[in-house]
Amino acid sequence: MKFFTILIVLLLAFSDIYARTIIDDYGRSVNVPDKITKIYAASPPLTMSLIAFDPAVIAALNSPFKKEQIPYVGTAASKPVAGGFFGQGNTPNYEVLAASKPDVIIMWGKMTGGQSAADRLSALGIPVLLVRNDSINDLISQFELYGKLTGNIKRADELISYTKETLNLISSLKDKINARKKVRYYFAEGLDGLSSECEGSFHLEPFKYTGAKNALNCRTTSNFGMEKISMEQVLLSDPDVIVVMEKEFAKSIQSNTKWKNLRAVKSGHILTVPSIPFNYITRPPSFMRLMGIRWLIHSFYPDLAKPIDPEKKRFEKLFFPRFKT
Repeated sequence: MKFFTILIVLLLAFSDIYARTIIDDYGRSVNVPDKITKIYAASPPLTMSLIAFDPAVIAALNSPFKKEQIPYVGTAASKPVAGGFFGQGNTPNYEVLAASKPDVIIMWGKMTGGQSAADRLSALGIPVLLVRNDSINDLISQFELYGKLTGNIKRADELISYTKETLNLISSLKDKINARKKVRYYFAEGLDGLSSECEGSFHLEPFKYTGAKNALNCRTTSNFGMEKISMEQVLLSDPDVIVVMEKEFAKSIQSNTKWKNLRAVKSGHILTVPSIPFNYITRPPSFMRLMGIRWLIHSFYPDLAKPIDPEKKRFEKLFFPRFKT
């Protein structure tokens, strides 16, 4: 009964005459309001690209920000948390979503259970656009869409320009990287370092552009990733470098008797993924990967990439304008 009450409220709240049609990434014709000032993204990667575009257009969040992230996100920090579809059974809070009154909803078209989720959201009377988020290249079409929806083409073009610049950098370095010996890495997730990503995981996309090779021999089982890995698997993989997600684990790995005999630990080749303002690699797999790719290339092949600190300043000035000084 509560769901249907919310449905009625939403149908009344979003009964504007839809004045134009948008063709989404999956070829669907969707009628949307002529003026769009509030957008709800149903998963964290899309919420992140919206933050980069303009935090003011976000209607509701998938999860609250950490204290250290708040200075970077402008007015998005004060938006209600409606949840979303991002694995492990998570679904939006429809009551909070109703109260946030988005003009349009965007969601990843290929997410697990995507069609069912799209149907349920569409039934709320809010236009739903399916968006591609399968590759970092899809940031271009995302920013283009936000420009079309809001009319802020200038901002979209700024972000698209940097995205294309990064893709061109990757292309220009490809032959040089391929000529180098492949770096074999282990991507350590979780507080114990025994969660990781296997072949086929889109969470590993930044590594793909570095020419590095995943030292693990395993296959991904879900979009969520974070496959449980045994210590025996890690020892057998014996990577050249360990890329760590959690700072706490990075601090303890050198003194951990289970890990100390790995060549990466012996040689001190332990990299901690930067996470301020957001993670450079994944969780969520966002536009921050544009910096993540540059950071990985610089970490693996320092002579091939420009110093990372000046690039970080340029990146943050573009993607987090006016929010962090």
